[in-house]
Amino acid sequence: MNRYLHLFALGSLLALPLCAQTPAPATAAPATPPPAPAATAADPDQPLATAVLNFQGSDESMNKKGEEIGTLLEADLSTSDHAIMVERQDVEKILAEQDLGASGLVSADSAAKIGSLTGAQVLVTGRFFATGSQYMVVGKIISTQTGRVYGVTATANDLNNLTQAVQDLSGKVDAVLASHREVLLPHEETPDQRMQRLRGLVGPAPLPSIMVTITERDYTQPTIDPAAQTEIILQLQQLGFKIIDPNQTKDKPDILITGEAFSELGARHGNLVSSLGRIELKVTRATSHELLWTDRETQVAVDLGSRTAGKTALQKGAGKLVERIVPKLVK
Repeated sequence: MNRYLHLFALGSLLALPLCAQTPAPATAAPATPPPAPAATAADPDQPLATAVLNFQGSDESMNKKGEEIGTLLEADLSTSDHAIMVERQDVEKILAEQDLGASGLVSADSAAKIGSLTGAQVLVTGRFFATGSQYMVVGKIISTQTGRVYGVTATANDLNNLTQAVQDLSGKVDAVLASHREVLLPHEETPDQRMQRLRGLVGPAPLPSIMVTITERDYTQPTIDPAAQTEIILQLQQLGFKIIDPNQTKDKPDILITGEAFSELGARHGNLVSSLGRIELKVTRATSHELLWTDRETQVAVDLGSRTAGKTALQKGAGKLVERIVPKLVK
């Protein structure tokens, strides 16, 4: 399995109206509160998994400076209370492998794919160009989960000293992460709401029997129980699928779900630790061995303990995969 990243530490800009350099204040609440939403917001105390990409220069001679801006911005944001960093170089590698274009031109559409491959919840990228006697740094903050985009800017007087401009840009990015979290992340359904929605996809038709076998590895410690396999089995059982356990019966399944999963330690952030979990799956028809579908999912989780964070990341990834597996299984 490819290990795409270790955790540590635009569409066209012309088509995107930039937000103000500092986040807009929240609008006043209406006199009569609306009904409470069915979903709840994500934990506001956890930092967002954030990846900084290279900034694109206005011409080839300025691209090196764009890379420098990305490096400096990543270092500066690593001290933020609102971001936990996904290593930029590995994300850039995925951009190249997936043919997703230049870093500074990542669109909201391609951001979703990058988020699925890397676990990043937010991407920060942008453009760098000369304007008169100054240089303008235009940043884009892109949610990989909601597609929302915010723009921030900073100026530099000296091409050879970009530190102050990057610090200004970093402060504005940090402010967006702090004040716009509920827009950058989707509201989360309760487990009961989510299961009710998935049952609506299953319908009344007879369901195939399924065997799930996912090998799992934690790169920092022995794996005692397979979190990804357990979570997929649990959710499919709750949806009414018959799960075949080869240790308990000789019955043959209709569908085989096989794959690999791994988790690894990421960055520490105060008393919290992050972990990356990645799952790669194949769905095949047991009798003919016909490959029906392949997929992969990467998630990042933050917790007080590395083992709990790793398990949580894999459980989150498994839940995302079940969302996409179920429609394939009931066709």
